[in-house]
Amino acid sequence: MIISVSVFLAWELLLVHFMYNVMFSLFSYICVISGCIFCAMMKENSRSWLFTQLGLLGTIGADFFLVLLPVQQRVPGMVFFCFTQIFYFLRIYHEDKNAKRKRIHLIVRAIASAGALIVTPAVLGSRLDAVAVLSVFYYGNLFCNLVFAFCNFKESKLFAFALLAFILSDTLLGFLSLSDYFLIARGSLIYRIVRIGKNIFYPLYIVSQVSIPISIVSKKIKTTSTARL
Repeated sequence: MIISVSVFLAWELLLVHFMYNVMFSLFSYICVISGCIFCAMMKENSRSWLFTQLGLLGTIGADFFLVLLPVQQRVPGMVFFCFTQIFYFLRIYHEDKNAKRKRIHLIVRAIASAGALIVTPAVLGSRLDAVAVLSVFYYGNLFCNLVFAFCNFKESKLFAFALLAFILSDTLLGFLSLSDYFLIARGSLIYRIVRIGKNIFYPLYIVSQVSIPISIVSKKIKTTSTARL
């Protein structure tokens, strides 16, 4: 397994090189596809693997519309990303063995999801569009995934850190998108974050997409080690 992970990481590093030196959109998309293929190669008879695989397939669908196409199709892209976070929620919920925390999880997620559908129209008013609603719904679910992944940190540490990289990337990207809805003053804190985020949000995204499939392997190694003991 360690050899497989090493080969996968080397391949992803090569793709990142091509991404920044040959053709960004194509090779960044191949990075995501490679993570999905690697996860498929590590197939096991578990719901954790299944939900992770489905989440990665959702990411492939999202990046097809948001990265690979010459003109972004943001609505279908965000729909796919919403499904990705729903599948990751199912993995986290399935892996959690604490019944009380699982009940809290469902309540918090329901509030976050409903809040996205209520608060977003109230804040944006006439500037409201489908992308904004989907983005807030998606981000709310990603945030819930991050929180409860760290609550159940012992079960899958790498998956929790992958979601952390995921949300940091999307937070920086969100700041970049704020100019679509609000006037960002030059020299403001948000303006400075936007300038910094332009350079680091995508590397964080790639880190998350590489780490998520590897998290399945780390779980398998942990399970094997525990069984031997």
